[in-house]
Amino acid sequence: MKVKKLYAILMLLLLIVGGCSNETKEEPPEAKVKINDVNIETARGTYQWEKKSFLSNTTVIADAAAPFQIAEDMKAEIVEQSSVANVEFNDGSQPQLQAYLWEEEKRGEELPLNQHNITLPSEKGKYVIEMNAKWSNGDSSYTFVVEVR
Repeated sequence: MKVKKLYAILMLLLLIVGGCSNETKEEPPEAKVKINDVNIETARGTYQWEKKSFLSNTTVIADAAAPFQIAEDMKAEIVEQSSVANVEFNDGSQPQLQAYLWEEEKRGEELPLNQHNITLPSEKGKYVIEMNAKWSNGDSSYTFVVEVR
C-alpha cells in the first residue's frame, strides 16, 4: 500500500515538473535584422502574446507608439540601393512575416519578401520599415530605419 502511495506521489510530481517546463515566454522574441553583415537596430512595437503553462494560459497585450513615432528615436543605418535585410529571431523561430514602408504617419506599400529576406527600396531616401511577425501563440510588430544612398 505504501509503495502505491509513493508511486502516485512521484507520478504527480513528475506531471507538475514536466508541465512547468513547458511554459512559453512572456513576450515575443527579439528580431535581429542584418544588411550586408551589419546589425540593424530594431524596436519591438505593439504585441499580443499568449503564455501557456501547466495550470493556466495568460494573454499579454502591449500597446506601443506607431512605427513612425518609434523611429524618431532610432538611428538610420546607411545602406546601398536595393539592399536585402535578413530577419531572424533570437529564439530561432520562423514566424509568418510581412514588411511595410511607413510614409509619414501611415502605413504604405508592402515590401517584397523572400522567406525572411526583405528587399529594401532602390530609391534614395530615409525609410521607416515595419515588420509584422505572427506565431501560433501571438504576434508582434518591429520597426527599423534605413537610409538608402
